[in-house]
Amino acid sequence: MELSDIDIILTVARSGKISQAAKELNYAQSNVTTRIKKLEQEYQVQLFNRFPKGVVLTSKGEQFVQYATRIRDLLNDLEQDMTDPGEPSGTLKIGIVETAASSRFMEILNEYQVTYPEVSISLVNATSPKVLRKKIQEYVIDGAFISGACVKEGLKVEYEMQDTVHIISKRMDVPPESLCQVSWVVFPKGCPYREITEEYLQEEGLSARNIIEVSTMDNLLSCVESGVAFTIMPCSVIHKKPDEFSVYDLAERFTHTTTTFVRGEDRYVSSALDRFVKLLNQKCITF
Repeated sequence: MELSDIDIILTVARSGKISQAAKELNYAQSNVTTRIKKLEQEYQVQLFNRFPKGVVLTSKGEQFVQYATRIRDLLNDLEQDMTDPGEPSGTLKIGIVETAASSRFMEILNEYQVTYPEVSISLVNATSPKVLRKKIQEYVIDGAFISGACVKEGLKVEYEMQDTVHIISKRMDVPPESLCQVSWVVFPKGCPYREITEEYLQEEGLSARNIIEVSTMDNLLSCVESGVAFTIMPCSVIHKKPDEFSVYDLAERFTHTTTTFVRGEDRYVSSALDRFVKLLNQKCITF
């Protein structure tokens, strides 16, 4: 087996199509097919079941992918370790949920950039913990802020804080008499605050007149500030203009949530990431 075979198997397994994998790898399709067959002959196993519309891993193929993923991760760690100069430099890629992007995190980020100007910071926004977890596993990002409960297997928690969520509306002198006809603005499915909203509406027996789905915090706050909809979010998201909004408490069972900063467990930690984590814990930021 050659090391390049690992990329071939992983790409085919992810795409489910040899033609698509060949295109992504810039290989001839016949070359990809030949390399797979050669591996299957070498190990005397069938890695993929072939179908007219694509391929699916066999049980042995799934085992191969598990080993191949570990080998790929070790090679990535090796490359980072060998090229790390010891002082923070290069690129630091951080995944961040929209709620963190609107908080004091930006102040910490600015301080980090001033202290370590040789580091190029790249922010990857997402609303789903599942998406950020996948990006960590695939080495797309070095670490991520994740809100709400998440599966921590394979992840190392470097920072954790407790937060509270509330119902937020445009500024009102008198609380609404009923929430039965209220519209709600939420992020796409996978967002923990959307899950809280849906659970709250169900348990309270409320039927939202309309669910408005947005993908950015700016759009969400615009909907709320204009009176188009209510939302359920941490109060930190309105810290720039608190007087423009009204905040209402939720029942205890809905109130508490957690924001964590995580990275891949047992992964190489670059100098840039190490200093970032230390600054994060030193400042003990709250969102």
